[in-house]
Amino acid sequence: MKLSLLAIPILIISLLASCSEESISDSRIAMGTLITATLPEGDEAAFDDIFSSIYQTDREISRYTEGSFIYEINENAGIAPVAVPEDIFTLISRAIDMACYTDGLFNPVIGPLSELWGMGTENARVPSEEEIEAVLPLLDYRMIVLDEEESSVYLPMEGMALDLGGVGKGFAADRVREDLEDMGIERALVNLGGNLLVHGDGWRIGIRDPRRDGSYTFMTLSLGDEMVITSGGYMRYVEKDGVRYNHILDSSTGYPYDSDILSATAITPDGTFGDMLSTVFFAAGSERALEIAEDLDVRAILLLEDGTVIDSDGADGDVAVVEE
Repeated sequence: MKLSLLAIPILIISLLASCSEESISDSRIAMGTLITATLPEGDEAAFDDIFSSIYQTDREISRYTEGSFIYEINENAGIAPVAVPEDIFTLISRAIDMACYTDGLFNPVIGPLSELWGMGTENARVPSEEEIEAVLPLLDYRMIVLDEEESSVYLPMEGMALDLGGVGKGFAADRVREDLEDMGIERALVNLGGNLLVHGDGWRIGIRDPRRDGSYTFMTLSLGDEMVITSGGYMRYVEKDGVRYNHILDSSTGYPYDSDILSATAITPDGTFGDMLSTVFFAAGSERALEIAEDLDVRAILLLEDGTVIDSDGADGDVAVVEE
């Protein structure tokens, strides 16, 4: 069995060029990935604040960190509600709303299934049908009990588990943008393992082509004050008997989604929203993904398995591979 063990996932978004002002970058490991922040020269004192914010977010929402809000909610599944801060309550509420809107294409209580597959860890494997069948009843996001007055979250069945891995980096990016604004920093790029925060105008961004090694992109964009977030089944996977199983799991079947999309990119000012949507686009497949993008007024850029690029803004056609 072949495993894809990526402690540092492929960075699928890359900076091609910016304005002429000099900049400086700092890279550190956080949230299980390599994070790189780029600031104008003279603003480098802000690096520590940026990374401190990201570390704090990870401590609060990682389901693996003892004492985090998500850890405590999961530990108290079937026992008692857990009170959380307002912004964490809002994050969980938004995740449930996305699950309801997409009929579970995004599922915040996929934790038991994620644990079985172990994608991106040394324990990655293909579980048995019996194991999968046993956890499916724990994946019903409609069972989550939110008490807005108490700001509490309750998982009513023992064994249920929140997993906000599909939204955490976007949420962290939203916090970083607020920090940048509070510090008066007008231009910055923060790449959270492929979730790219574009702060300020005049950035030229490339979406990396996952079919080719090295610095290749299939589309370049000029953007400002956006989040550019890409999901793809090629990023983490496990292979068994010649079959590759991607890491984006379908909570209705217990197995990975079989999508016609190779990579799905959501572009939106809201990192939390965009992080969830990039997963939804991949899971939905190209036809439904475009319907969702239109309904929610979000730009989607889809690279299909057959090499077609579809841009929901209307620029679609054959793939153009551009070397940086």
